[in-house]
Amino acid sequence: MKAKLISLFAALALVACATSVTQSEIQQAKFSPQPKQAEIDKEVNAYLKANINESNAAKKECSPPRKAWARTFSYEAPKFGWMVVCDVNAKEKSGGYGPLKAYMFLFTENGNFSYDSSSFVNINNNVQFLDLIK
Repeated sequence: MKAKLISLFAALALVACATSVTQSEIQQAKFSPQPKQAEIDKEVNAYLKANINESNAAKKECSPPRKAWARTFSYEAPKFGWMVVCDVNAKEKSGGYGPLKAYMFLFTENGNFSYDSSSFVNINNNVQFLDLIK
């Protein structure tokens, strides 16, 4: 019981550390040119090849790039760039296809970054599309 309370307290403390992205940060953000489809395909395919079984057999569907910010941990400074979200249905070792899994790719002035959406406790602390902010 004591361990559960400590874990709960630690989780709440981490959530409290989450800082929101300010309008000033958004207005000062610099964006690289929108990535071309060939660049997107190269990045996504390289990531899938390194991270899933039988990447050539995976079924994927990717969104068009949209301006966004993202960060691995909610206390980090956000990275601004062009976000592409890909739904991937990977082939399992049994031969069948597993459930869809979303992967996110951020194309920035300082390189490209990949994010596994299932690793976020609250995705709103880690990723947001700028066209959804009013």
